[in-house]
Amino acid sequence: MDIQEILKQLTEKFGSSFDISKVTEALKSIDLKDLSFSDIVSKLGAQGLLEKVNLDSVKGGVVDELKSKAGDMLGGIFGK
Repeated sequence: MDIQEILKQLTEKFGSSFDISKVTEALKSIDLKDLSFSDIVSKLGAQGLLEKVNLDSVKGGVVDELKSKAGDMLGGIFGK
């Protein structure tokens, strides 16, 4: 996922309640290759860049994502 796509998703999910320039700079220093959107939001939140954003609203997405990954992994084991 590239920085522009992440910024687009952040804006869709959280509106303009964060500083895009600060988030962009932070994203440049993070290895985004193997991170999900939820992981990226968590990292940005940990850096205090999403202070005004309700991070609890992201938790549901994380749970759904984990369920999906687990299903994919178990499906592969059982020949889904």
